[in-house]
Amino acid sequence: MSRRGELARGSAVVSVITFLGHLLSTGLKLLISRSYGLIGFGQYALIMAFSRFFSTVVQLGYHQSIVYFISKFRVTEDWTNARRFFVSGLRHIFATSILLLLAILVFQDILIQYIHSDSGGVYTLMAISAVSAIIAVNNFLSGTLRSLKRFREQTLLFTSSFPLLMILAILILKLLQADSSSIHQFIFLGISLNLILLVVVFFLTRSLLSKKASGGSKVLSLRELPNYSMPIWASSALQSAARSSDRIMLGFLSSISEVAIYGAGFTFSILFAFPLKAMGPVFQPQIVELYTQKDFEGINKLYNTMVRWSALFVIPAFSALLCFGDQLILIFGAGFSHAYEVMIVLSFAQMVSTIAGLAGTLLNMTEKQGAHAKINAYGFIIAIALNLLLIPKYGALGAALGTGMTLLITNAFRVSKLMKYYQIRTDYTAILWLLLKFLPLSVLTYWVVQMDVLHWTLLMGIYSMIASMLIYVSLLHNEKNRVKTFLRGII
Repeated sequence: MSRRGELARGSAVVSVITFLGHLLSTGLKLLISRSYGLIGFGQYALIMAFSRFFSTVVQLGYHQSIVYFISKFRVTEDWTNARRFFVSGLRHIFATSILLLLAILVFQDILIQYIHSDSGGVYTLMAISAVSAIIAVNNFLSGTLRSLKRFREQTLLFTSSFPLLMILAILILKLLQADSSSIHQFIFLGISLNLILLVVVFFLTRSLLSKKASGGSKVLSLRELPNYSMPIWASSALQSAARSSDRIMLGFLSSISEVAIYGAGFTFSILFAFPLKAMGPVFQPQIVELYTQKDFEGINKLYNTMVRWSALFVIPAFSALLCFGDQLILIFGAGFSHAYEVMIVLSFAQMVSTIAGLAGTLLNMTEKQGAHAKINAYGFIIAIALNLLLIPKYGALGAALGTGMTLLITNAFRVSKLMKYYQIRTDYTAILWLLLKFLPLSVLTYWVVQMDVLHWTLLMGIYSMIASMLIYVSLLHNEKNRVKTFLRGII
């Protein structure tokens, strides 16, 4: 099977699971906003922002470097070293998680001053530490499964397990009639459920690698793992700091309600990363294989295929959000109506970022992680400067503008590096034609929505059908055949 065919086949399976994961994630946030209100949702958003940043510190860059090493070991069938590197990486993540917890306990009096919490500041810090460790271990185990081409299991763990178990935690509390349960009780119950799952996945993965391992392999130094990971660690920490700075700085410079409004708009914008999450697990090990074989033409073709496929999703989705977003945002509650502008700004930036493709991941997977770290350092500085400038004046919208501009600038840097290192040239003609096809549909739909002659849900259904037809006619002949085959398999 060709590389593009393998990408299409793997991505088709992953796409369905990833879409389910997005639905679960959105459903979780809706349940939180409805169960704990604007302030409770804001507290959860702030905890997750801190946790996602600290998780990049805890995971030491191993979540991506393990993909690189085990993919190479899989090609050479060196399962002994694959198992050694897997166990060593997870041991280091666990040790760093303990150090993070100790640091938080030592400096808790200082940290609590910077967290908007009416009560339970210590519990908030404990939740941040625990969720950080859960995310770090989840990412590491997901990366290991990805490198083994266990895409279905990887995607279930990476996209669906956390929101599903957190939803289960809310339902358990409701069944126990704990209507007065706090946001912290819900989070700690969800953490416990996630911990049980990750322990089970760890033992299953270790058992899988142990069965494949055999004697005779040259034992490699485990120092190669941290040595390769250090630039990725710096890059990931800076990138995560830039992405989390919006909500964290909103908490510092504005209010918890502004964090909640931003979180609601952000929820819809991350749906535009769907193509990257669907193709990324398949894309990463393939890039490592092509790079190991010095097949730079293959890298070029695979990257450009991913860019075009991404555009086929994000352009119609952004068009729909422009037309129906002001109604969709109200599912969080009447207090979230101001999140529409935040949603549009963030979604546009994420749309452009998705079309730019997995440029950063490609740099990390081809031993250019140092260059990527520098780009993320620039992005971090830009994000902090813009947030300091815009948040005090515009609140949640200012944070969205700062994040959006940072995304656009850093992706421009990443793509320019790809052009420099691998002479990658992207043909944007197909993307421009797709924009022209959707422009009249968007204008007409927006006008009809404003006229209020039909209910917006009915209009959204009509829009979806027309958009699906436009996407289908934009596919290549062999892609249409793959779609037909995939649909027959589902039916």
